[in-house]
Amino acid sequence: MGEGWTPKEIRLPDAFRRATSAKFRRQVADGIYENYLFREVASDKFSVQRNLVCETVDTRGKRLDYEGTAGTVVLDKKLVQVNVSHTTAMAEQLVQNAVIRFDVYKNNYGSNTLRTVMMNILKSMLPTPVRVAGGVYFIPQKFEDQLNAYTTFVRSLEKGEAEIIPLINTKDMKGMVTRKLSEHLQDTLEACEAGVVNQLKKGELKAILEDAKRVVEDYKHYESIVTGDLRDMESKCQLIRFKVAAALKNMAE
Repeated sequence: MGEGWTPKEIRLPDAFRRATSAKFRRQVADGIYENYLFREVASDKFSVQRNLVCETVDTRGKRLDYEGTAGTVVLDKKLVQVNVSHTTAMAEQLVQNAVIRFDVYKNNYGSNTLRTVMMNILKSMLPTPVRVAGGVYFIPQKFEDQLNAYTTFVRSLEKGEAEIIPLINTKDMKGMVTRKLSEHLQDTLEACEAGVVNQLKKGELKAILEDAKRVVEDYKHYESIVTGDLRDMESKCQLIRFKVAAALKNMAE
């Protein structure tokens, strides 16, 4: 599929933060619980420090006690090692677990990264969702070689499944693709509108808008495939362009 799809090199601070993202809760008495989580307290070009925080609460969530430094984990970027400290046996176990996870994460990508790579490759083949929930897509025939490579890659993964089912070039099949493409355009339009109305974070809205621009760009590759009156889909494409342009202008302001 090409090295261009390879994810970026794992950054040590990212692996460190991922290793210290877990939360833990335990019951210490009847109706009394300890909540543990890591919070970042310092970061520069030499190191990143995160403290293990312990909050004691009752069943109603009322805070009974708070310890901001039950443990510390400090990443030394130059030596590529983590130094720890702790005040209790429980804190020792949690910070040592973080060190173990860091040793794994600094050399291994997470499942989210893998899913992102797989979805980006899929998007490059102009997919049209056949199901609302995803998982089944129509891919134009010109991507046959790339699709074969993609399914081979997916099947090589643990629990990875991917199948190619050729569609017969009939009126019914073209009608199905046309309907699904129209629904995809409508869903994209609604996602743009909802993103603006709900005032999503800039990064989240930008991702929606980038996807919308891709969908409109992909549409022209389907014009020779779809059937019937195309004015409705062309109108949706125009509305998506308008929504994207308006949203990007607001973001810039």
